[in-house]
Amino acid sequence: MAPRRSVRLSLEPLEGRALPSTTPLLPPAGVTSATSSTTTTTLPVQQGATRHYPHIRVAMLAYTGTPIGSVEQKLLRESVDLVIPNVSYLNRFDALAPGTPQMIYTNVSNVYLELLSDWLDYADRHGYSREGAFYHVNRATPFRGDSGSSRPVNWFWSVQRGSDASGWADFTQVSRTAAPAVTFAPTGQSVVLGYPEKFREINVNLRTLGASTWTAALEYATARDSLGRPTGWKPLRTLTDTSNRLTRSGTLTFDPPSDWRTSKIHGSEWLFYVRFRTTGRGTAPVANTILGRDYVNARGGTSGTVPAFDAAADRNHDGYLSDTEYAYRRGGSDARFEYESRLFYPAYGQMRFATNPADGGFRNWAVDHARRFLAAHPGADGLFLDNSYGRLQVDPRILREPINRYADDYASLAGSIESGIGTKWVMANTAGSGVSADPLAKYGISYVEEFALRPLTHNWQQFTDVAAQTAHRLRLMAGNGFAVLDTYPAGGSPTDPRTQIAALAYYYLLADPERTFVMFNGGFEPSSTWSRHWTDAVKYDIGRPRGSWSIFAQGKDPERTYLDYKVYQRTYDRALVLYKPLSYTAGRTGTTNTATATTHWLSGNYRELRSDGTLGPVVTSIRLRNGEGAILVRA
Repeated sequence: MAPRRSVRLSLEPLEGRALPSTTPLLPPAGVTSATSSTTTTTLPVQQGATRHYPHIRVAMLAYTGTPIGSVEQKLLRESVDLVIPNVSYLNRFDALAPGTPQMIYTNVSNVYLELLSDWLDYADRHGYSREGAFYHVNRATPFRGDSGSSRPVNWFWSVQRGSDASGWADFTQVSRTAAPAVTFAPTGQSVVLGYPEKFREINVNLRTLGASTWTAALEYATARDSLGRPTGWKPLRTLTDTSNRLTRSGTLTFDPPSDWRTSKIHGSEWLFYVRFRTTGRGTAPVANTILGRDYVNARGGTSGTVPAFDAAADRNHDGYLSDTEYAYRRGGSDARFEYESRLFYPAYGQMRFATNPADGGFRNWAVDHARRFLAAHPGADGLFLDNSYGRLQVDPRILREPINRYADDYASLAGSIESGIGTKWVMANTAGSGVSADPLAKYGISYVEEFALRPLTHNWQQFTDVAAQTAHRLRLMAGNGFAVLDTYPAGGSPTDPRTQIAALAYYYLLADPERTFVMFNGGFEPSSTWSRHWTDAVKYDIGRPRGSWSIFAQGKDPERTYLDYKVYQRTYDRALVLYKPLSYTAGRTGTTNTATATTHWLSGNYRELRSDGTLGPVVTSIRLRNGEGAILVRA
């Protein structure tokens, strides 16, 4: 089992970052332990972590767009023990709070954007099958979903106009919409189109026609220099050209050449490029859009069908069906390329491909990429692995590859990444994964449970489920990992005192002062000011817990007497913590209305901790509505 260190998380995709190369390795099976110290209070496994309060640990998210103003700077210096930032904040946070661990976002359960292109290039350079990293459908499979990191399959990843001598103008975004437009190049220059996989189709929608004297040659890249720039081009013979050499809107198709090489133009990823090299003078045509093959038939939307690939029809085993091979394919298997049958990660949209954690080549890449990524961002203390659910929410019968060991394979991969990055560590986002995340816990992987604590919507059955899951995972981690429990303000508001105290009370009932962190509304508002992720009640030292939680009171909901309510308690050195979830019986849940309130006598004098950190007057009883908590300091 791998011993863990502190945590921080980030939820944004990787974009535009060059990573240095390292020697590939197959990840080791075991992990060695490490000892460390903190600035104020010793953490058994985290190096250089500041602990600001003896009774609680606080984690924060600093997503793209989070303002770093006076509120954020003060909290970072005085209250935050772990942060998951956008990489652009790393250096600034290190200067403000050098002892605070920072975890940066990456993903290995699905790859997209630069993660995808990095894997594809790595596989090519090291002789691995590109397709080994992915799950593939064995039948036509509908999908629906979208995300900020998805791209329609028919978008070219790079559209440039110019030449090495004259420079390049980027038309990538322009090529995907009808405005403003893409004007083809003058003589001696080209329009180049790049895609991460070999492709066979170009669809050109022209706004205006060019002069009759304007012509262009279609060519593909065959060689590249040490910087990746293409140095050799050959004519690309078309199978069909309904555009009649770009004299009208239409489609060009061709068989992908066997000597087609990836290259880089104008700082792009490694892509397969073709070019329209202008050979005739005169006014060039202007295109509304230039697109590839919409092999999922999404038609600009967020749903479609992933086609199956008939490998038996692929007689030369090159992963592509020529027209002759395609004619003999199995009915319903309409993928031209094997990559077109890759499974999209559920709900995240096109070009976010679900990865197979059992594949040796992919595992090798994951460790190598983690090392390179952290080397490029030395201020980071580790990696936040998003989408670490331990399961794929798909019917296994639609897949070509088995997924019966997915949870164990993924956990092993995460453990191998952590053991491969030395003194730095891994934290996984296990939101809603339940027992599927147990193998991760057994490896001692720290985790963030996004949206875990929902004080104004959870009933008492849901509370006990969350409590049992948290305790179970901490036992499985055997002292090696940390848990970040994220709150969710549904039914209330991030700035509402009732919501804030209920969330903190819910957390205190489950917390381990050494091994858990609270995160307020991290997944709910990942880019907002930290004033919406904070309550000064955190600062009040209630001491250490004296045992676990238990039932303080129970009875019939006064608003709906067919429902049962329960009030839970936990005693701390200096306080009694109470939380009353929503009432519940036999699948029916109560409300948070004032009519649900019940009064409870206390065995002593207490002062109620307010959300601003002050204490109320002495009380001997407390009135609680469903979805309400109280932190009662001994008077």
